[in-house]
Amino acid sequence: MSAPENETAQEWLGIQFSLPDIDEITFARVLRDVMQDAAFAKPLQIQASEPRPGRDGQLTLAFLECDRLSAARAMQRLKTILLRYGTQVDQVRMPGEGG
Repeated sequence: MSAPENETAQEWLGIQFSLPDIDEITFARVLRDVMQDAAFAKPLQIQASEPRPGRDGQLTLAFLECDRLSAARAMQRLKTILLRYGTQVDQVRMPGEGG
């Protein structure tokens, strides 16, 4: 079954959080909390890259332009969850930023 034409034509945006000081256990706890929180429900998506030696953990909140307001709310919720675990956010990359 193919997606409707208007869905395939839309571009996904993402807010990327770099988490340099997070360990694997804390990352798993954060991810568990995110996946259980209604703020991150569809149509939003969470893309996770777990921490590895020499590579920071990353969480990306992916969304369509029409869901920008929901994504902004979810971003604030993610910051709250990260603070709960004492996780420092090194960098947040917003849609449209170069680099």
